[in-house]
Amino acid sequence: MATRKMHILLWLQNLGHNLAAWRHPDSRTQDFLTVDYLRDVGRLAESGKLDMVFIEDVMFTRESGGRYFGEVSINSMDPSIIIAALSSVTERIGLAATYSTTYHEPEVLARKFATLDHLSKGRLAWNVVTSDPRVARNFGATLHPDKELRYRKAADTIAAIKALFDSWRDDALVFDQEGGRFYDPDKVRPVAHNGEFVRVQDALGVPRSPQGHPVFIQAGMSEWGLDFAASFAEAVFASAKSLELARDYRTALKQKVADKGRDPDGIKIFPGFVPIVGSTEEEARRKEAYFDSLVHPRAMLNLLREQFHLDFSQHSLDDPFPIETIMASDGYTNGRTQVPHYLKAIRGQESMATYCRRYMRSLGHQYIVGTPEQVADFMQGFVDGGGCDGFVLAPSHIPGELKTFIEEVVPVLQKRGAFRQDYEGATLRDHLGLARPWLGATSGSQSSQGGRSVKALAR
Repeated sequence: MATRKMHILLWLQNLGHNLAAWRHPDSRTQDFLTVDYLRDVGRLAESGKLDMVFIEDVMFTRESGGRYFGEVSINSMDPSIIIAALSSVTERIGLAATYSTTYHEPEVLARKFATLDHLSKGRLAWNVVTSDPRVARNFGATLHPDKELRYRKAADTIAAIKALFDSWRDDALVFDQEGGRFYDPDKVRPVAHNGEFVRVQDALGVPRSPQGHPVFIQAGMSEWGLDFAASFAEAVFASAKSLELARDYRTALKQKVADKGRDPDGIKIFPGFVPIVGSTEEEARRKEAYFDSLVHPRAMLNLLREQFHLDFSQHSLDDPFPIETIMASDGYTNGRTQVPHYLKAIRGQESMATYCRRYMRSLGHQYIVGTPEQVADFMQGFVDGGGCDGFVLAPSHIPGELKTFIEEVVPVLQKRGAFRQDYEGATLRDHLGLARPWLGATSGSQSSQGGRSVKALAR
């Protein structure tokens, strides 16, 4: 089987992907909210030639049962500010920020991302989300919109934003000092977008950026999410429990992309991936056990309350789950929560403590413990086996486990020809092998009637 070159993206979740990572003695709790920390992590990721640093957006404070979840680190600084800071201290690595179409207006998003793409010299991506229901309480909303409504608004918003990006031609800036023209006004046109949810009637105030559009990212495993991603996404963050399931998802997504008239090769798929790496398998297992030991019992109880909408404080965490109690609860029967999903994740008669430690290791993503060679074997098996195009690396502890991965696993992949030795292009689109959308990618007249359905984005 031929070796395919993979892509590796870093999920920068502050001090690490493990919810208890902040308790590690090497965690930089003293400065993780500063540009010094971001600089060090960004440059470390860039030294490993990773494709991108990805920043999520958490617009709420985690709580369970009316009590804030104080046992886990916060991860809620503004992504655009983080990306701007990272762009000033790195040179080649891509930078992805998460923003919601439910709680942000199209002009604000378009201006923000065009600006960041200019500042980073073409290294920007936008991870499009429609937000967690808990976000509504900080935006004056009494009720979070249902999934169908959120996706319809997201489709409308993206159509408007693409039109805004395309309101400037690539050659509009002329800098004609003698003739007195900074830009050619004939190459800037107002948008006429009258959608179901949003209306945009003017040109964007920011000239067309180096990539034309930032790379569009979406994470969705549901039918709605799959259709939405197939409509516009160029990269998809996925969750794959096995190579077989990964292949099935990749096949289904690419077929949907083709059905919408898009090139199936124009979309990349990246499942989440949590490695624990040791010089020997035994050392890796010791590291895993140490991370498990960092999980505080209160963190377990809060996690269980958050997932199952029940108070387990009267139960011993060493006992199996009270399955009948969970299935009789309102959270299970009302159809509005993820309780059935989490219930399926319980393995037999495992204790609640075992479940919590296992969940906190990976948060539902691929998880492997082993030597650099074993981790590289796993990654190559997924990529060469047709399951994905690369991975969203989610180190258990940052910077420690990120440093280990870059120093121990990346060289193995490079030696095998499975990962780049150096960056070959300047923009994120270059890194990912994605075409640049030149002027007219949305519509020649710059007008649209988006938002009627997700499918409208692909027409």
